[in-house]
Amino acid sequence: MMEDEVEGSRCCRNRTLKMFDDQMRALQNSVRTIVNDDCCCCNDIPVGFHVYMGSYKTYAKGVVWVYDKVVTDTHNAYNAATGKFVVPEKGLYIFSYGTLSDPGKMSHAGLYVNGIVKSWQACNNDGGRGLWLSCSNSITLLLHKNDVIYVADHYYNALVRTSYTYLSGAKLN
Repeated sequence: MMEDEVEGSRCCRNRTLKMFDDQMRALQNSVRTIVNDDCCCCNDIPVGFHVYMGSYKTYAKGVVWVYDKVVTDTHNAYNAATGKFVVPEKGLYIFSYGTLSDPGKMSHAGLYVNGIVKSWQACNNDGGRGLWLSCSNSITLLLHKNDVIYVADHYYNALVRTSYTYLSGAKLN
């Protein structure tokens, strides 16, 4: 009788493992279907991103500003290590960028396309005593796939404040 109980237990355990394996395969197939489903493809989602500075930073003139906090990046086109957005699709885009300068400091952000400044802002807070200065600008550009967008100071050294210094972009068509 003892051998029959052990054999029955082994059989039950094997059936349980087989059922578990079958359920895992079904779950994997469901996940693959969702991931590969055309309605989940980024082609159906408009191009857009929003990033901001995660810490207080100082940049020399011409050095690319690295916005290290990514809020949205629908096409993984923004690189938080380099600070550059590579245009994933040809089209009309709008960009907005803002800067917060400390009292007595300044920044002159420029939005660059393939190394050429296309838009400027000036946060000259040199004489500010206890006042913070916030500046922003936006621009609409017709861009081609693989154009490179970034922000850098176009005039002098920049001192930029965390969280309030941002870059956003979206494809309009």
